[in-house]
Amino acid sequence: MKPFAAAVIAALLLAAPPAPAALTAFSSAAAGSIPAPWQVVTLPKLPKHTRYDIVAVDDEYVLRVVASGSYANLLHPLAGSRAQRLSWRWRVVQPIEDSDLTRKGGDDVPARVCVLFDLPLDRLRLGDRLKVELGRALFDPGLPAASLCYVWDRRLAPGTWLANAYTDRVRMLVLRRGGYGAWAEESRDLAADFARAFPHEARDGLPPLAAIGVAADGDDTGGASLAYIGDLKLH
Repeated sequence: MKPFAAAVIAALLLAAPPAPAALTAFSSAAAGSIPAPWQVVTLPKLPKHTRYDIVAVDDEYVLRVVASGSYANLLHPLAGSRAQRLSWRWRVVQPIEDSDLTRKGGDDVPARVCVLFDLPLDRLRLGDRLKVELGRALFDPGLPAASLCYVWDRRLAPGTWLANAYTDRVRMLVLRRGGYGAWAEESRDLAADFARAFPHEARDGLPPLAAIGVAADGDDTGGASLAYIGDLKLH
């Protein structure tokens, strides 16, 4: 997640119609158009945007994600969902060859699934709270205070936790490495993952979900990628 991208996402959340409590399935759409309320969120300063569309793969409609030196998120707002588990399947066909999630110049992925939490600021440490308050004052009053992203990487081992190269308010967990071309099934315990990513904030339990996002980007390395994502389901 690039600098101030969360502010753009927050602006969408504030401007969007009332959000549903469940995720709209990609398989419910026809080929081509992304089903509402999924919406592409971009950064104006980045001219190339990752492409998202619905295609038929193995007799089922899924999301196709194509990055080429580009950046954009696909976001689904939620009405304070209290879901405890998120499941989905995904498939990376072409990875980002020069990616390195440990540094800003390599912060690109062929596929990521992110959970944005509606976390009250009083659950943050003072330093973190001041960072978020400053971001909200400068960029957007709805800036998310905590996000968790699951990523498919080319070099880091599955199970690796790390902070986003641009902000430690976004924590990442590598779920897959390699295995290109094959579908992989995921099912994540959100409470357990939130507690691992944000142990201080998790003392009062899992906060409500504000949104789910999916993304791929190649703007830092100039790389290209191709991935597919099936329906995401909250339980």
